[in-house]
Amino acid sequence: MKATTHPLLAWLLLGVVGCHEGGATQAKLKSTYEDFEQKARWGETAAVAQMLVPERRSQFLSARSRDGSDLNITEIDLLNVQPNDDGTKATVTSRWRWFKLPSTSERMEESTAIWVARGPEWLLESMKGGPYPELAPH
Repeated sequence: MKATTHPLLAWLLLGVVGCHEGGATQAKLKSTYEDFEQKARWGETAAVAQMLVPERRSQFLSARSRDGSDLNITEIDLLNVQPNDDGTKATVTSRWRWFKLPSTSERMEESTAIWVARGPEWLLESMKGGPYPELAPH
């Protein structure tokens, strides 16, 4: 993760996302997002799928099996985290850079991802923009 994301994540930890008893914490969102970034960059499709809400996993895996090995993510920058009032959802804005073989032309696009708290975990519900069109909101 780039050094520029650390101040934003520290800001997140200082209480931007409200905690609710027994549920997903702000620290858990931070670690989940960092894990998601790493798995996406390394092309770990099955691991990324486990970070999605269950109802989106099979569609994601199907799309990735068609063209996943052609996708190369080169960089992800966290731009903003906007939680909802009760701490059960967070909108995360990131900038993605990637290319799809055989092209070597890099694309750059911002994404808006919705993360939801389910029990003690944060799961990715949808993502508009970026390299995963199958995660677009329904």
